[in-house]
Amino acid sequence: MRLKKGALKTIFCLALAVCIAIPFGTVDTHAEIFYLQTGRRFDSTFYANYYPDLKAKYGYNAHKLLDHYLNYGIFERRIPSAYYINNMDALGIGEITPKELLYQRTSLRKGCSEAEFYNAYDEAYPIVMAARAAAPNNMYGQMAYVANAIYNRINYNPGVPYKTSGAHYNDPCGVFGNVDKYSNGMRIPYGCDCAGSTRAMGLCLNMLQIPYQHINENQWKQQWCRVMINGKAYALDPYLTPYVMEETYYVRLYPPFMY
Repeated sequence: MRLKKGALKTIFCLALAVCIAIPFGTVDTHAEIFYLQTGRRFDSTFYANYYPDLKAKYGYNAHKLLDHYLNYGIFERRIPSAYYINNMDALGIGEITPKELLYQRTSLRKGCSEAEFYNAYDEAYPIVMAARAAAPNNMYGQMAYVANAIYNRINYNPGVPYKTSGAHYNDPCGVFGNVDKYSNGMRIPYGCDCAGSTRAMGLCLNMLQIPYQHINENQWKQQWCRVMINGKAYALDPYLTPYVMEETYYVRLYPPFMY
């Protein structure tokens, strides 16, 4: 009986030691399990360092960082490990982001009401669907498609008046139309400036889960979308050009005679 008690005590101590040790070794195990389940590489240390907002909120807690990626990061098209910086297409594509889960929703809405924003989303939806069909699993191709579509919409058909004041001049409704008036089955655009066109472009990019940065947001300066794909920066400014490498864009934006 004493031997049995001693054996049980030994087993209990070993189990306790294992339980205590597990939290210190979960980072790699957690990532390995995630990789086996999804085929995606996740590096919690990279994820925290690459996104300072997440590092400030979660530190290096691997479980919380992975939970964020699964619940939000995928929709936000965040990069889960350094491998994908130069292999973005390996992330594939998911469903078109629902209205309620748009990553930059607050920035995109600007002066829109909820109903107006949803109408803009619905107006952008066919463009986004066409981009997915034209370039499945190819972020660059999808970006190029929506960039050309918005550029043509603004500059050619139906054409969007350029204005720097008035209703919706700085939000996506300036491009995607006045819900009260129609012309040949298409909403008549309110008109907008570079801020509004940037948000219209950003709406399409968010729907496609393509991350972007709104350059000079809320400043009285030229504004555009910056998209990073495979380590290269692209500028999308639908009033000037569909998309170009950003260093080329600066030359167009500030030609020599303006210096």
